[in-house]
Amino acid sequence: MLPTPLACLPDLLLPLRARAVDGGDTDFLARLYFSTRLDLQSTTADPAFVASLIAMQQRFQAAGYRIDFPGAGYLVLERNGAPCGRIVVDAREQALRLVDIALLSEARGQGVGSHILRALQGCATQLGLLLTLSVHHSNPKARRLYLALGFQTSSRDAVSEQMVYSSKSYIRTNDDVE
Repeated sequence: MLPTPLACLPDLLLPLRARAVDGGDTDFLARLYFSTRLDLQSTTADPAFVASLIAMQQRFQAAGYRIDFPGAGYLVLERNGAPCGRIVVDAREQALRLVDIALLSEARGQGVGSHILRALQGCATQLGLLLTLSVHHSNPKARRLYLALGFQTSSRDAVSEQMVYSSKSYIRTNDDVE
């Protein structure tokens, strides 16, 4: 069952399927998180140590999300019946917040991430909300994608940029270009 504010998301995500994370997803979520930590995998340290470090980082991330976004929805995304990613979305009065998006390496570079973001934009638009997210400075590829999809930088700090999508500002930006 999806959190109520995200009820519009399943139809927008088709052909992907979104479902709430459940207890049977532990191994998938560990494999997914591991696949996103190329920075730690590339170290020359003992592989068992690296695996334990990555598992610890995953636990820290999950704990941080629970503290910072206690009402967030955790959704596994499936393609052709198999899990391919996960999103964490927090619904507030003013905005939907994409807390995290992660895709298995085999799902990256195929338009899946863009499709998910457009679905979230559509859901936010239907609800009359902004869609916000944060992108690390070390991830310029994601930043370019967000900008191409109409997100605008609202603030930045030493680690990341806060970005916002508004269907109204995106339409205004398009009109300005034409």
